[in-house]
Amino acid sequence: MNVERNAELSAMYPDAVGNIVHVDLADGRRLTKRVDYPLGNAKNRLKDSAVEGKFLGLVERIIGETRAKKIIELAWKLDEAKNVDALMQALQIPEKK
Repeated sequence: MNVERNAELSAMYPDAVGNIVHVDLADGRRLTKRVDYPLGNAKNRLKDSAVEGKFLGLVERIIGETRAKKIIELAWKLDEAKNVDALMQALQIPEKK
């Protein structure tokens, strides 16, 4: 693997966080992909379902599907909540003995 700084991409920062990836194949071909706004960037936002999927993928095996989905539900309704108590309680992980 070789990592090189690209002056053009660096000059775009912080408006863009560009990267160019080259993959050299065994048959001699080179595949190239440039992305100026990676997924999750303000100009290439994740859909709500993708955010939920990422969260579930990271926490479901630790806290279970039911609890993870409850946290998602509480988080999406934060703007309607009087306080964050229910979310904070749902986020607590009991200490192991």
